[in-house]
Amino acid sequence: MPEREAAARKRGDLASEYFEQLCGRFEMAADVVGGAGEQDLKIAGLRLRLRCAGESMRAALLPPFEHLATTAPGVPELTISLFDTASTGIDAPPDVWPSPEAPPGTNPVVLLRSERASVLAAAGSGALTAVEPAAGEAIFHLPDAGRIPPSERAAPLRDALQLLTAARGRSMTHAGAVGRGGRGVLVVGRGGSGKSTLALACALAEMEIVADDYVLLETSQTPVAHAMQSTAKLTEDSAARLGLSSEAIEAAGFESTLEGPAKALVDIRAVAPGAMVRQLEISAVIAPVLPPLTSDGRIEPSLRSISAAQGLRAVAPSTIAQSSFQGASSLAALAALVRRVPSYELALSPDPAANAAAVARLVGELG
Repeated sequence: MPEREAAARKRGDLASEYFEQLCGRFEMAADVVGGAGEQDLKIAGLRLRLRCAGESMRAALLPPFEHLATTAPGVPELTISLFDTASTGIDAPPDVWPSPEAPPGTNPVVLLRSERASVLAAAGSGALTAVEPAAGEAIFHLPDAGRIPPSERAAPLRDALQLLTAARGRSMTHAGAVGRGGRGVLVVGRGGSGKSTLALACALAEMEIVADDYVLLETSQTPVAHAMQSTAKLTEDSAARLGLSSEAIEAAGFESTLEGPAKALVDIRAVAPGAMVRQLEISAVIAPVLPPLTSDGRIEPSLRSISAAQGLRAVAPSTIAQSSFQGASSLAALAALVRRVPSYELALSPDPAANAAAVARLVGELG
């Protein structure tokens, strides 16, 4: 490790040098707590090993990945090492970048990149992600695992997973995925468009679900959406319309988000037992929208075919905005998807069950 750090310094590779320093801090943290605990996952067809320095990070960040755990022997293709300062006493290396101000409710991210490594430093949460994609290695650090910000609890390790899997042909996409019999649809749209409510309604209607908000999309052959976390984010209104009890809502309750309305986390496995699957082949793209009232004041869900360009406009902006350094490759993957499968707009009804039935009919028709 010191040799790699010295080589990075000699190259003038600031991102790679910082990555090596953070690796060294992780090893120090693991020594403090008596070693690193390991858990292997099978994610998007890749074997990922999570290494936690102590139980704090494991307890805080690993539960949303339990559905992807594997105990079969094997050599990992990817590794993410996790530690926090509060439970180990080991700080991250000093910043080598100017830290922006982070007013309450904001979380600006500093990006540092070289040919070998990428570093993302979130000023609001203090989260640090350092990745060497070609090597398949990442380090994730928090000041205090006991004070995980909502953004991390909703989509743990999102940046590390995005960068590691993008180098292996998977594109993190801001979308849900639901279906039946291993085939389904990608549910797309900006935050607040109704993706999560529609995806959860489908899961409650005994359809299969990969995710409500983020998937790893593979488009090299048949398009496939792969599962990431088992968490979903819902507004209070959405939770009520879905008929979820207070017991289904995470204890932290509804908290403000950068998107606007307060949201709470729910575990999809708990609210829709047996519905979660690891992947679905994608047969179509669906963009939910709020419809105008009909002449008699009733609103029924209705599907209409839209162009590939409209489908791309529904999914690409929010995905690219959250794609760190992967905007160009994400756009290419999404363009390939909408050229290959049809896109639809779903005018939503206030009745989640009716919306789920409309999706189920389309899935059936597409075979």
